[in-house]
Amino acid sequence: MSMSNIGAAEFSRNYGFWNESEQQAIIDSRVAIAGVGGDGFQLGLKLARIGIQTFDIADPEPFEPENANRVPGATTSTYGRNKAEVFQERILDINPKADVRIFTDGVTETNVDEFTDRATLLFDESELTHLEIGAMLARTSRERKIPNILVMNIGFAAVITSFDPESRWTFERFMGIPMDMPLDEIRGRQVAFDRCLPYLPRYGDINTLRAVQEGAPLPSIAPGVDVASALGVTQALKHITKGTNHRGKPIWAPRVGYLDAYTLESGITSHPRYSHYSYLARAVLNNLLGRSPVAGYTNEERAHREAIN
Repeated sequence: MSMSNIGAAEFSRNYGFWNESEQQAIIDSRVAIAGVGGDGFQLGLKLARIGIQTFDIADPEPFEPENANRVPGATTSTYGRNKAEVFQERILDINPKADVRIFTDGVTETNVDEFTDRATLLFDESELTHLEIGAMLARTSRERKIPNILVMNIGFAAVITSFDPESRWTFERFMGIPMDMPLDEIRGRQVAFDRCLPYLPRYGDINTLRAVQEGAPLPSIAPGVDVASALGVTQALKHITKGTNHRGKPIWAPRVGYLDAYTLESGITSHPRYSHYSYLARAVLNNLLGRSPVAGYTNEERAHREAIN
């Protein structure tokens, strides 16, 4: 089986929605994904299925049972195995001729240049739990003049934006980090919700936000991951085609796109912080009026929060 040319049978069902020159552009593109523990894994699989064949993948963590609710690579046979290694196997099973380079130590200051040295698109899927990684990726993407795409799931929804290497709207400005702050000083900083969540679903339980602030793991469900990966691969196509053939332009920061499979809401906001507080107020009102479903955490997670506090 070969997926190395535009006439491959595996691409035949793509035609009708894009043309051969666009398929060739997809094949020629090279993608780096920092993190394949959630959105990144599903996103990478979709990118491989549309024709991306060159990947650089970084993730230092093993799969665990808690990943099974949303990540195709998390199965009883992969628990304890490195996520990037499992991803590599899945991609090669789709396309044996794919070039998948993996970094099982994750993205570090010593390997970030190698990790990005052949990428034409970068996806930051570090989940913003380590802001120094996001800043390091952003700075490297600007040096290499490649788009840095950020997509995150929330509930049954997802948000997406990308950072233009030539724009004053940098990752650091978007996240409220001084441009010249050293990575060591960024390490340990917590990103504010009003920076990274311009959309909040009205069906959300406000207690979930409180729990996360107290140290509970970020909740993540399969429908939201599916939406995030679909948004990610679609924006990737727009970056790859660069507006040719009457394709729309990708979303650039400070604009953020959002899509909710639960409420069927979608749109683009140019003022993400204002948007956050607007959606937060709506969610709080729904909670006060008893209109929102009540969420919960397991006793083990509550005990974990109490232990770290």
